[in-house]
Amino acid sequence: MRNFVTAALRRTRSLAPDEKVAIYEELLRNIAADDDMMITVLDALTTGVAVSDQDHRVVFINHYLAKLVRLKKPELSDVFVWDIFVRKDISDFIRTTVSKETSRTSRIFESSIDNKSFSIEVTVSMLQHSSGKKGHIINIANVTEREREKSEKKREESFASLTALTAGVAHELKNPLGSMSIYLQLMERQLQKPEAFKDADSCRESLTSKIKVLKSEVERLNDIVVDFLSTVRPRNANLQEEDLNQIIKDSVEIMIPDLEQHNIGLKLELEENLPFLMLDRGFMRQVLTNLMSNAKDAMKETGGGTITISTGKNSESVILSVADTGIGIKSENLTKIFDPYFTTKKSGTGIGLTLVYKIIRGMGGDISVNSRQGSGTVFSITLPRMEKEIKQIEWETK
Repeated sequence: MRNFVTAALRRTRSLAPDEKVAIYEELLRNIAADDDMMITVLDALTTGVAVSDQDHRVVFINHYLAKLVRLKKPELSDVFVWDIFVRKDISDFIRTTVSKETSRTSRIFESSIDNKSFSIEVTVSMLQHSSGKKGHIINIANVTEREREKSEKKREESFASLTALTAGVAHELKNPLGSMSIYLQLMERQLQKPEAFKDADSCRESLTSKIKVLKSEVERLNDIVVDFLSTVRPRNANLQEEDLNQIIKDSVEIMIPDLEQHNIGLKLELEENLPFLMLDRGFMRQVLTNLMSNAKDAMKETGGGTITISTGKNSESVILSVADTGIGIKSENLTKIFDPYFTTKKSGTGIGLTLVYKIIRGMGGDISVNSRQGSGTVFSITLPRMEKEIKQIEWETK
């Protein structure tokens, strides 16, 4: 329409007065028809629309909004746009927003009519004409169904998080319980054949060392339960100066009998004189146990193999690697292994590596994986040499 008006006005410059009048009348009829069409369209909307001028006075409201605010259009002369709303909170929101001249702002308001609750979204957008004139358009939409769906989705996500949390507890408890079962079996065999020891003292010493491991695993079970219970109120990582090599030695000791049962060897290639790091010892042991357990599972199908744990350093970080000679990871799965619930194991929960990722990131480090199907897998962890800001290790779903 705008192009038509411009072209028509250009033509009138060379026309006689009576011809100009005819064109002007035609233009006015077209403009009026377009105006009626626009009003008809706006009145047909099932959302409320109000338009204000640069002085914030109402220049138009559509039929839906007129019914909503119970106003008649003749009553709109010289009325501020926020004054057409009875509810003070909505009126205050609109007045504050148009005064700030924000380009677009929305807010959800809850309301009820005849004991029926509903949600309305009020959106205030600034209008600016090329001529410099300004104004605002206020849109009122009933978003009850949308907000209900959002609430249901949030509730479902909460249930999913609870399910994942439960699965994670089960996953983490399985490792120390497995180690305890193996040590109890070893103690049972030892008690059945005490003659295998040269004297009572050597038998007692062997049993005492196994009991020490069992007590350590009981403490780890308690730590795991406490950690998972605290995910609803995430605790800070207890970062202290720690010797990473010593944490590795303590962690692998309790897994050696389980690895031997599956014909899996263990190699430690630990660089001497590593700098002390700011670590949470309990979380770090959890990381190592998870990675070694995954490596063990990857080599069960090949009848055994070797886990190699190595450490090194550069000017900024200490690097920890856990490598296995297992079946490897398919290339299409490499980008998914840290995602919650993703697993290729029949009995897997898809939680272990997600926890590993969260723990390492929470201690200021990073973790990556390199694998080829049939050629084993290497997990590489970089940990900062200098003290980093303590971060919360939180349970999150993506």
